[in-house]
Amino acid sequence: MITRKLLIFICFIQITSFVYSQNRAAKAPLKEVLLQLEKTFNIKFSYSDALLESKNIIYTSTNKSLEKVLEDLEKKTGLVFQKTTSRYVIVLEKGIHIKGTICGYVFNEFTNVPIVEANIYVSNRNIGSYTDSKGYFELSGVHKNDTLKISFIGYKTLKSIILNNSKTTCETYLIKERTATLNEVLITNYLTKGILKNTDGSETIYPQNRGILPGLTEPDVLQSIQLLPGVQSPNETASGLNIRGGSPDQNLVLFDGIRVYNPAHFFGMISAFNPYITQKVNVYRSGVSVEYGNHISGVIDIQTNDKLEEKFTGGFGTNLTHSDAFLKIPLGKKVNLSLSGRRSITDVLNTVTFQQLSKKVYQNTIITQNKTSIDDTTFDKESFYFSDFNTKLIFQPNEKNKFVISQLYVNNNLNYQYGTNDNMFLQTDNFSVKNFGFNTKWNYSWNDNLQLNALFYLSDFKLDYNFIGIQGKNKSITETSLKNNRIKEFGFKTSLSKRINQKSSVKFGLEITNNKVNYSFGRTYAFDSESNYNITNDNKNTTYAFYAKYILKNNDKFNLNIGLRTNYFSLTKDYFLSPRIYTQYKILPFIWLKSSYELKQQNISQIKEFTTSDFGLENQVWSLSDNKEVPVLKSNQLTGGVFFKRNNWLVDVDVYYKKVTGITLLSKDLGIDAGLTENGSSISKGIDILIKKQWGNYNSWISYSFGDTQFTFPSINSNQSFAADNDISHSFVWSHSLKFNRFNFSLGWNYRTGVPYSNPVEDIDINGSRLFYYDRLNEVRLRDYHRLDFSTTYSFNFSESKKWKGKVGVSLLNIYGRKNNLKREFSVVSDENSNQELQTIDTNSLGFTPNIVFRVSF
Repeated sequence: MITRKLLIFICFIQITSFVYSQNRAAKAPLKEVLLQLEKTFNIKFSYSDALLESKNIIYTSTNKSLEKVLEDLEKKTGLVFQKTTSRYVIVLEKGIHIKGTICGYVFNEFTNVPIVEANIYVSNRNIGSYTDSKGYFELSGVHKNDTLKISFIGYKTLKSIILNNSKTTCETYLIKERTATLNEVLITNYLTKGILKNTDGSETIYPQNRGILPGLTEPDVLQSIQLLPGVQSPNETASGLNIRGGSPDQNLVLFDGIRVYNPAHFFGMISAFNPYITQKVNVYRSGVSVEYGNHISGVIDIQTNDKLEEKFTGGFGTNLTHSDAFLKIPLGKKVNLSLSGRRSITDVLNTVTFQQLSKKVYQNTIITQNKTSIDDTTFDKESFYFSDFNTKLIFQPNEKNKFVISQLYVNNNLNYQYGTNDNMFLQTDNFSVKNFGFNTKWNYSWNDNLQLNALFYLSDFKLDYNFIGIQGKNKSITETSLKNNRIKEFGFKTSLSKRINQKSSVKFGLEITNNKVNYSFGRTYAFDSESNYNITNDNKNTTYAFYAKYILKNNDKFNLNIGLRTNYFSLTKDYFLSPRIYTQYKILPFIWLKSSYELKQQNISQIKEFTTSDFGLENQVWSLSDNKEVPVLKSNQLTGGVFFKRNNWLVDVDVYYKKVTGITLLSKDLGIDAGLTENGSSISKGIDILIKKQWGNYNSWISYSFGDTQFTFPSINSNQSFAADNDISHSFVWSHSLKFNRFNFSLGWNYRTGVPYSNPVEDIDINGSRLFYYDRLNEVRLRDYHRLDFSTTYSFNFSESKKWKGKVGVSLLNIYGRKNNLKREFSVVSDENSNQELQTIDTNSLGFTPNIVFRVSF
């Protein structure tokens, strides 16, 4: 009896305890229950706090599966628990079927470029739309909890749950390229937004999405490149880019596949490429792919947009040197036309910016010399302007075929006159540099894994200089000087790309290029016909090249780009093999090792001429290698480095070694004991370091470069090596950028050691006359160079629709106005007593130079 009562008491206690525990569980807030489930099942719930407010449920730990637990939660809470991935669960309201309208923007995840004509749809309701030229879309008739799908050819389909079906806030959607495992991007913000580091070692700049850089209010293509470590412009020009010891003429500059031999305006000061029509610029400092031939230094590959636009868009703007405008015109769903043009305002408005640029460009030329002697009896007239014009026609009849026709025109004209008011003396200098380019391209895609590309292009470069000097009443004494340089280049390229699998691909290509290059320069003297001379050179060459490359991209561990290129130059009858390889290997989750080797050749380069040096502008001409006076340039380059990225820190280090043979030097100078042309070699070695840190909207980076480029010529400098004219031992840049609402600010300090120069030695001959000669070349250096630059921009909308947008900006170069020496040369002149004197000729940098920009886009 006692035993029975004891058992009944124990059962009562158990039942009471169970009921009590149930009552306690019923008081558990739903939010705490979800937190416990996150730990139990290693999942993550996404929900609105307001949705879970005041909800309490009974929950006890069981051995049920996650799917069963979610079903129970739906029954107890009246909510929807929807798994979006294996780890994420969205908590939604149940039974809401009110139709609404949503809006959004679709961008490329890596480049932030708008995706045009992306397909937007909700499949279960048979409704859809497309994005416009800005990536914008609207979609009506959607319900909460519907699944929105975004798809585009070559991209992975994005699925997103519609949580708010009222058009109050437009969401931003980022989609990935379908070949994500083959994607080139290693880091999206290399220096700043819009500058990417790729897995093949190159950098890609998206000018229209590029963040602000010091001293630049506009995304100038060539000036932006100068902020990359290892890229220098010793003469402060946009086009005078020395990439890891190479000279500017050793770079390959392409615009939509067209080789450009004059990539700048105003004698190098302004890029010849309109950044507002440029989609992207691929820059190779090393590890250059076998697709690019006939160069031994860097590659600058400029590309405009090949995608069809749905709506009419455009823009225009001006700064203190030039104005521009562009239009993108849809001529139907399958045809687009793009037009753009720029022209200088310098022949109409003499702005402070142009005055500073002119002062820098014209120093040590006859223009500056004449201005110092202007008085009541003399006059001078100067007229200069530049312009460029681009057109592009895109025709895409279907998804497999696309045809593109592009055109480029670059023009620079200078007309200068100096004379006396009585017409007894008049000299006229006319200078013109033009570059015309045309191409037609066909892309054919069997599928996402197999594509064929074909390109034909024409590049026509012309440089003309004419000088006429007239003296006397009857114009009886005349003197003329001329220089002409022309390149006609026809090229055909075709390639076949095959993706083997998600990690590897191959590419095969054929390239045939025909060059006709000629130059001539000379003088005529009416009073001394025996001194007349005319030097001409006219050559033709056809280059035949075939290449093949294999790409393996396992972005989690290892990347490989290996290729072989063959080159045959018909003029010199030379055949070359050009192997190239670039590798990256991840040794830790945040550290990559990288290395590259490349063997390259070049058979067209610039040589210096002295005939028109008294005018002082553009004293170089392009010439083909002939294996006589001008041999084929050949380079071997080896690069190694490490890349680190973690917690918004970025460190990129490259060490390089490059040997170049076939360098041609024209050695008509003070006492150099050598012939007119000398052939030698160079060795460049150095290290480039970039350190960057980002704190929210503030970005700061430091770059340091050490470089050493040495020339060796058998008949010069006692066969001892000497520093190259463009050798910069140390270079340091510290830049800052800050985004605050619609304002952008950037400040940068640039420091580098001075370039070398040769110091003449004085001697006395047996007649007691003074002699000057160079004993050793480039043994001394100019003083150190440094300057501080600043820029700021403000963006705004003209209307609530945001269809018309504006931007104003201010840039300040060399804020504290330091007078930097860029180059030092010497010449021998005679005084009034015919005694020889040594004259020092210094070329100085830009002084304090402001600029203002105003732009409108629609």
